[in-house]
Amino acid sequence: MYYYCERTADHIFSEPLNSITNIAFIFIAYFIFKKYRKADYSLILSGLIFFIGVGSFLLHTFPSRLTALVDVVFILFFILFFLYVLSRKIIKLSIIYSLSMSLTSPILYFYLGRALKAEFPRIGDSSFYIIILIHMFLICIYIFQKKLRNLKYIFIGSIVFAFSIFFRVIDQVYCEINIHGTHFIWHILNSLVLYYLSKFIMYNSHFRPKNTSLSQ
Repeated sequence: MYYYCERTADHIFSEPLNSITNIAFIFIAYFIFKKYRKADYSLILSGLIFFIGVGSFLLHTFPSRLTALVDVVFILFFILFFLYVLSRKIIKLSIIYSLSMSLTSPILYFYLGRALKAEFPRIGDSSFYIIILIHMFLICIYIFQKKLRNLKYIFIGSIVFAFSIFFRVIDQVYCEINIHGTHFIWHILNSLVLYYLSKFIMYNSHFRPKNTSLSQ
């Protein structure tokens, strides 16, 4: 499964940077658990981020259909959970609408991403993440219009995600001049994206973390 520039052989550690940089997810998960343990959803969010790191590590260390599935599943779980809490607890939609938004959004990501990939094949599977990025910016606009709190966290997360996608797209493009590619930067930046998205959820759930001001 030679999806990434860094992998040039079948042995376990053929993607050293792609494997080891998943520690960024583990660090963010631990940081959220340690600093925000009194926050609503902190345990779930930190747990999901931890397993995203584990799933990605397995994919880049032992690439197979199974590890690829594990990698995708935990990312999907985070998306479903984030969208549900956003809809239900922050935007204050009904349970039915909240479930509908969280469950149908990934389906739209898939079909719109596939259409985008067909038009621009060079972006590859990053097309799905581009659709997610567009959705994130639409959420930012909605939050701004409704004057909901802590917009800066999801906005910063969206900006970082845009840079993250850029480095994912060019991984194969500059492979000849950079044998390690740029996918490992995607991991590092995405850990920050998940941190800011989690912070947005927690800071809109009526809590004050220990030794932390909500104005920070």
